[in-house]
This record gives sequence, C-alpha cells and structure tokens, in this order.
Amino acid sequence: MRVLLIFAFLIGSWTITSAQEDTKKSSGPVAIAPMPSDTSSADSMLVTVILKYQQDKSFSELRRLLEANGFWDVFPPADSRVVSWNVAVGFGHIVTLKMPADGVRRLYLAISNGAWGAFNSEVFMSYEYMPIWKDYIERRQDAKEEREDK
Repeated sequence: MRVLLIFAFLIGSWTITSAQEDTKKSSGPVAIAPMPSDTSSADSMLVTVILKYQQDKSFSELRRLLEANGFWDVFPPADSRVVSWNVAVGFGHIVTLKMPADGVRRLYLAISNGAWGAFNSEVFMSYEYMPIWKDYIERRQDAKEEREDK
C-alpha cells in the first residue's frame, strides 16, 4: 500500500509540468473529468487539503475569484468523498477527502485551476488515527491495571 501511495504521488508530481502547460492554453476554468473509481476500495487514500485565505483579499474578492475560476465546479473532484470539511476562523478551509490513489492529478488540477489567487494550498497524505489511538489507550489502561494487580 505504501509503495502504491508513493507511486501515485510521484506520478501526480511528474505530470504537474504538463498539466500546467495544458491549462495555460485554456482561457477559462478547466473541467476535470473524473475516472470511474470506487473510493471504498483498497487503493483509496485519505488526503488533507489546507486552503489558506490570501489575507490581502476581502471575502467578496475571494468569492469572486473562486466563482471566476470555477472552483466549486471542480473541487472536490467528483471521484472523491468529503470525510470532513472545517473552516478555521482567520485561517481557511481544512478538507479531508477519501479518494482513489490514481486521483492525485485530478486533485492537483482542481486546486491549481480553481483555488488560484484566492487560497494558498497545502496537500498532505493522511490516515485515520482514531482507531489506532483508541486501541493504544485501551492496551495502556489494561497494562496499568495489570501492574496495579501485582
């Protein structure tokens, strides 16, 4: 699985240059056609997208830019599922998506074409830690009780 994620990231990074050249030829927002994919399959991944407000713009300017860029038409990509979407006041949007591993390029294009000028963006591969944390806390408590019983 780790190799698949690294491979997907590298492929997405490798296609960045050609994707940027393709979008420069277009005069308007670029629709990103999703490839059919099942986001519940083993090759899906979690991605956390941070969209930080560009502080030199008002909300009305941000909204105009997002509409002009077609942001809401391309983000989130159609083949992804929104796991969570939070707004941190004074910071921006924090979005966690579950998406197919081969969707990195579509996500990159959606952010590059749609959020440009309104948000500074960061993208992180992530994973669900809650079950791991709960299991650790439970095992830790069991070990503590065992020590106390001795």
